[in-house]
Amino acid sequence: MIRTWCSPTLLLLACGAACTPLPRGQAGGGAEAAGGAVQRLVVAMGTSLHLDVEAADRAAALQASEAAVRAIEVVEQRLSTWRDDSEMARLHAAPPGQPFAASAALRADLLAARRWRDATGGAFDPAIGALIAAYDLRGDGRWPSSAELDAARAACGLQHLRVVDAGVVRDADVVLDAGAFGKGAALDAAGRAALASGATAARFDFGGQLLFVGAARPRTVELADPRDRQRPALRLRIDGGSVATTGNGERRRVVDGRALGHVLDPRRGEPCADFGTVAVWARDALAADCLSTACFVLGPDRALAFVERTDGVEIAVLTTTDGSPHLTARVSSGLRDRVTALQPELDIR
Repeated sequence: MIRTWCSPTLLLLACGAACTPLPRGQAGGGAEAAGGAVQRLVVAMGTSLHLDVEAADRAAALQASEAAVRAIEVVEQRLSTWRDDSEMARLHAAPPGQPFAASAALRADLLAARRWRDATGGAFDPAIGALIAAYDLRGDGRWPSSAELDAARAACGLQHLRVVDAGVVRDADVVLDAGAFGKGAALDAAGRAALASGATAARFDFGGQLLFVGAARPRTVELADPRDRQRPALRLRIDGGSVATTGNGERRRVVDGRALGHVLDPRRGEPCADFGTVAVWARDALAADCLSTACFVLGPDRALAFVERTDGVEIAVLTTTDGSPHLTARVSSGLRDRVTALQPELDIR
């Protein structure tokens, strides 16, 4: 379900060309801005979506913003794992081994996820529902026993899912976490819908993932300090595309005296080490969404090596050590002339 508000207070949320995945204040508003632009705030897929849409006039911008919101609603109805009536929920309810008559859109989503799973050697794999349940990551968190972990590992992995002409077949009772790629799919759909409906340019901030479409222009994105999400640490200069970030800072918890992060390594079935934050830029939002998770799983060294051999992708990795005042940013070659330190203790490499 998508909720939307309209109020002049959203004017405070507009940031023009300088945009950031830093946490926003608790504002609940939406408004039209002068000059053929509309700013809106909606709630979708369990998070907030901020839209800044430009068009020839305000009526056209509003129409394009509405098309973008409706496109996201369609993706939510397809991919949500929080709703019993979504297409993904119906797939999970289908008996293993029997073809499920999936839509062309869902088949395309799953094939894209498989491509990135294969490209990353399994560092990205959204078919980890059993592991999420074993660690109770949607609850208070827990540490599973060895037997529970073995059983969960056996019930995970996209190798248990086949996309066929008749639809989709789960060869085991595998459960997908669409949150691993759903925001990216929704952003891409929203961007296409906005442009098709008359937008000349649009900026989306969907729970911290950014997408810029339309007229090319310099954009800046500020990445937060992983030690303090309220402090900007690094500024990126980009010319469009999407930036997605992954880290454990905001969702870190301690269970039985041990830190339990929310990012799991699908290959090992264990929580990833917490080293800081990964930010991935790609031309399309689905790729950025998938790869920010994959690169966090890979860790700084392997993530940077992966990006350097992958066309159309860039990365910035912010690393820190507990108790240390030092912060390091490691960036891929395509970003070396496009970054600025915003903290005096930040060392860019």
